[in-house]
Amino acid sequence: MMTLKNQTKLLFANQLEQMLINTPMDKIRVVDLCKRCGTIPQTFYYHFHDKYELVAWAFLKDFSSIYIDQDNNYSVESITENLVQMKRHQKFYQQTYTQRSQNSIRDYIQKFNQQTAIEAVESFSGKEITSKQMLQVKYHSYGMMGLFEEWISGKLSLSEKELATFQYEQTPDFLREAYQHYDFRKSIAFN
Repeated sequence: MMTLKNQTKLLFANQLEQMLINTPMDKIRVVDLCKRCGTIPQTFYYHFHDKYELVAWAFLKDFSSIYIDQDNNYSVESITENLVQMKRHQKFYQQTYTQRSQNSIRDYIQKFNQQTAIEAVESFSGKEITSKQMLQVKYHSYGMMGLFEEWISGKLSLSEKELATFQYEQTPDFLREAYQHYDFRKSIAFN
């Protein structure tokens, strides 16, 4: 059951997504978003620091919709489900991904991916992630983020399953093994 707090956040996310159909992210003002939602800016700022934090929340909402009820399931199927969920909001991700500000969603997801990998590896191995493993995590994450951006913008003609299969196969062995034992619900600070 969704709390009133999350219903309000979802209202903002849905209206932002609608605004992004015709307006670039950098042209959207919080005051205009609030008017569309029938709220005042104070309501928005009670929930979010800025519109970029709202975008990050929307990403976590999509991510958590796949992993919140699943135990330790890093697989082609779960990656595919995640891509299908993100494709439902294609215009949203196209618009927010092209934004290259200091608060870009691309940077947020990159940090999220890396932090999740660190937690998974350290939880599985019981040891601190090595510098070589960290470089492999970053290399993998940057590559997948670049492919995702091409795919979501329509420049990479792969199905969700094809991209998920490639991502799964290209995940470094140590990371794939750690992810298969990791409870992704730990990395979702979705509220």
